[in-house]
Amino acid sequence: MSKQIGANRMIHESYEEKIEEFERLLQKVATDVASGVVFERLSPLELWKKTEAHVTRLGDLAKSFREAMLVLKPERAQTVEQRFKAVTQPLKVFKDILFQKTTDPIANSRLALDQLSRAIAEGADFVLIAKEIQGSPSPTISEILKLKKVAEAMEPVSAVETPETARLKPARLIWRIEALRASFDSLERELGEAKESLNILREEILKYGYASAKTSATDKKRSEAGETQEKQPPLSGF
Repeated sequence: MSKQIGANRMIHESYEEKIEEFERLLQKVATDVASGVVFERLSPLELWKKTEAHVTRLGDLAKSFREAMLVLKPERAQTVEQRFKAVTQPLKVFKDILFQKTTDPIANSRLALDQLSRAIAEGADFVLIAKEIQGSPSPTISEILKLKKVAEAMEPVSAVETPETARLKPARLIWRIEALRASFDSLERELGEAKESLNILREEILKYGYASAKTSATDKKRSEAGETQEKQPPLSGF
């Protein structure tokens, strides 16, 4: 329990800072591209040297507060995962293109910059969702954060403990523990429901894909059978 509480506290405290750093890096990279600090006439190796630190950090930050988003609002898991991939996939392709063997390195630099520009655009949308979740976490998480504020607002125990404070201290601790236990139980239920919804959605997509493929195959066979009949010459009369 103590580890869970500590993890939640760390998520809450660093979440906003990571969003802000991610946003600053996005703006820096976008400015570098727009101002010509990085441009398509650079060789792939030169381009990677100029962007490696920022691109790597963007990917790390996206992964970090994506995990926080999933905790703060598990019911938005599908959207979070989609937006996360929309940012990190172009960053990965950007690097892959720069390290490809090619006879036209400048063309690769141009293609890589297209992917970087795409990641910047998607990153801006990712930040919007992150801020939205920050402003409206799930009710269970909101309750946990409120309890944290209450706990921090409590007056510290006096160095000289009186019988009264000694009696109240265990009661406060028990209340906080029970409240947090109830909140985490509720959060586990919500996470379970979110995972179940994602599994159902995945099964539906797979079923739809299988049904579409089967229908296409059937239509193709019917079309081929029809063409065969049309090509057969008419029987001559006797």
